[in-house]
Amino acid sequence: MTHKTVELRDLRVLEDTRYVSFKRCEHLRHRVQELWDHAEVCLQGGGSRRRILAVIGESGTGKTTSLRRVFNDFGGFKRYRNEQGKLVIPMISAEVPRPCTNKDLAIHMLNQLDVPANHRANEYDLFQALKSQLRESGTILVHLDEAQHLLQADTAAAVRRLQDRLKSLIAIPDWPLHLILSGVSELATLFTGDQQLANRSTVMRFENLLFPGDKAVVIMILRDIVVDHCRLELADQLLTDDFLGRLVSASAGGIGTLIEFIRAACYKALSKGHVRLDTKDFAFAYGRFSGSRDVDNIMTASAWQDIDRGNALVDLLPLPTKSKPSRKSKTWH
Repeated sequence: MTHKTVELRDLRVLEDTRYVSFKRCEHLRHRVQELWDHAEVCLQGGGSRRRILAVIGESGTGKTTSLRRVFNDFGGFKRYRNEQGKLVIPMISAEVPRPCTNKDLAIHMLNQLDVPANHRANEYDLFQALKSQLRESGTILVHLDEAQHLLQADTAAAVRRLQDRLKSLIAIPDWPLHLILSGVSELATLFTGDQQLANRSTVMRFENLLFPGDKAVVIMILRDIVVDHCRLELADQLLTDDFLGRLVSASAGGIGTLIEFIRAACYKALSKGHVRLDTKDFAFAYGRFSGSRDVDNIMTASAWQDIDRGNALVDLLPLPTKSKPSRKSKTWH
């Protein structure tokens, strides 16, 4: 392994584990802090019934990464042993498995509290045990990522049962459990049609970037990664509206996807020993990510505005089979 290869590997490790901060993350930090402060107020007998924070946005918008960053910065969220040596778990964060029934949810959360549980118990008993263990463990904040997986069935009755379970968790007698639910737009179903749950929640949207409205944000992220941390020069063309529009379109407006895309282009340039990042590095990275043909590469195609990123592989799909015509009975004359 050459010295150059080792340097690039070390840079990639540092960059891939570095959080690119932006204003939305600071807003999220304030919202989580407010939720935590509200839980403390509730412990003292005050507070309101709004004990759920829903963070909703499409895949690639940076929800999970931003929440993880915020959680890591809060020392009060970490497990510890009290003066009596008892383990206290102030906060648990878990990804909701798929599929996930209400019973699955109770078991999954109990396991996060290091409490064994299985499907032999009925749903009511599992949730009663969960409420008891949350209080016993001193857990006042639960984060459920990919929370749209909770919507196992889309019937109105199934959604109401889930809503009831969530409401019961934030109504544990004398224990102010607070919830953070993060997921894609389907998660909004939980807060639609049930004013009781909506009245117990606040919502933060993680929306896709738009161009040219978010031009300043895109340039900030581009300079942060390319110039400040990968130590590359930016070709003048990379700051034109045409290129920036392509960049947003190629990442579908997701900040997380955009960051990953810019990093991949940087690593390509650095692997070739280049000192300047150019459009061809982005074209290469997009082709690798999407598998698109050159003619459908958003970074190089002349009519890039007409290209749907989600259809990059549509030409590989098998052609629909033609149904054979039914054999009509002969008509005798």
